[in-house]
Amino acid sequence: MKSSNIKLVFSAVAAAALLAACGGGGSSEPILVASSDAVIPANATVAGALAGTSFAFPSGVAALGTTGTTTLAFSGTAAAPGFDVSSGGNSAGGTAAFGSCIFVVTRSTFAAGHPLALGQTVTVNPCNVDARTTGAVANGQATSRAVALVLGAATSANATVTVGVNAGGQLILNGAIVTTIALTPVSG
Repeated sequence: MKSSNIKLVFSAVAAAALLAACGGGGSSEPILVASSDAVIPANATVAGALAGTSFAFPSGVAALGTTGTTTLAFSGTAAAPGFDVSSGGNSAGGTAAFGSCIFVVTRSTFAAGHPLALGQTVTVNPCNVDARTTGAVANGQATSRAVALVLGAATSANATVTVGVNAGGQLILNGAIVTTIALTPVSG
């Protein structure tokens, strides 16, 4: 092979490699992103995905009978969800059920008569997780994003969790698919 032909082949291979590295190739597939923030009704799958994530409510949660700083974390698994809450030096925990959030208190240091006292059941509606997903690229890659827990009229401060969106619009919190969200194409 002549030197000029070798140079031509080498140039063609280099150009193809460069084009591939740059994402070229004429693909007309649009990039899909989440079109809005996700409001996810709490359920056992969501609670299991968020187990161990602490949500802080600086002004309390009226539905739980607290008026000062209150923290709530789901515990357990999707098969056996639970909760732990603390406020004003007191704590409570127990099992969680859904349809709204239904907290059955099985251990507590709150005084008798308080909504979080031992043996009480507290139902909170709405009970949602608001995930800041607007603009999340639907490529399945997990990134840290802000989420907040809404209990009745109280919204927690943002907590950071791992969030991903796949090409089918499935929203993934800490590795668990929790819902499907709307996607919109953007031009690259």
